Amino acid sequence: MSHRAFEPKNFYDLATHVKNQLFNIIPNELKQAADRTCISRIYYAVFLSFRDKVLTLPIRNAELKRLIERTNDAHAIIAETIRIIDVDIGDFIVNLRTLRNFADYETSIALSPDKVAYAFKIADEIFSKLDMIVSKIKEPDIVLAWNKMQRKRQKGRFYFGAT
Repeated sequence: MSHRAFEPKNFYDLATHVKNQLFNIIPNELKQAADRTCISRIYYAVFLSFRDKVLTLPIRNAELKRLIERTNDAHAIIAETIRIIDVDIGDFIVNLRTLRNFADYETSIALSPDKVAYAFKIADEIFSKLDMIVSKIKEPDIVLAWNKMQRKRQKGRFYFGAT
């Protein structure tokens, strides 16, 4: 049992509850908000689950650990580190982040229900491999991911948006 006050996977459970229990009883004008909330919560369930597990690894580089704990760069560092271990799961996390940004910021375009179904599907795949992937991550993988991200940034190809 965890000693944390909050388990990130509960965000996924909330999204499931919203989609399966509440979606059919809320007014139509709230359905877009419900779908967008589901995608956002799914992304944060995945990201925070990985981030929290990575932070339990022996990371000696204090600056790197701080970046993962407390900065927006953590999103890209986590995704790129996972891509080193499993490119498909890393790409799924990038896809979820892109969907989350769309759901949270693109208010002029309707979010289709198939995007929500896709988010649930890839989150299930990610969660099924989370522990196995984290068990393979070593500090040099995280350093390599950070360096790769920095090179992309220097070339003007920032990894994710600032949010």
